[in-house]
Amino acid sequence: MTWIIAVARWLFALFYTYVGASWFSYKLFGTAWPDHKEAPAAKALTNALTDSGIVDPLIAGSCLVGGILLLFQRTAPLGIAVLAPLVTGIFIFHLFLNHDWPWGTFHFCYLAVLAWLHRSAFRPLWNYQRPR
Repeated sequence: MTWIIAVARWLFALFYTYVGASWFSYKLFGTAWPDHKEAPAAKALTNALTDSGIVDPLIAGSCLVGGILLLFQRTAPLGIAVLAPLVTGIFIFHLFLNHDWPWGTFHFCYLAVLAWLHRSAFRPLWNYQRPR
């Protein structure tokens, strides 16, 4: 069973590592970048965020760092924590703006399952005791 969890974690990690690395490759070396069909409201938001010049590198960096952290068992909980805000944003974006709810829901549920499988690493966050 643990190897199934490891493979599931690696697949998710490799996807986000690939997305982050491909964006940097696109910016640095001019490699191809896909142009997805988006609803008008979604396109307006992505254009505004891209034009800001700061959001795309942050997203790509989060994907790359979170994916790399998720590749290793020891740092997997930190990778989940790094990817959680990004994946939640992707979920909300696809649910409300792009109306492509299966894509965002899949990623959100996949990360939620990974977080559940690594829940023991997050237990200290909820059992915090004040220093004496």
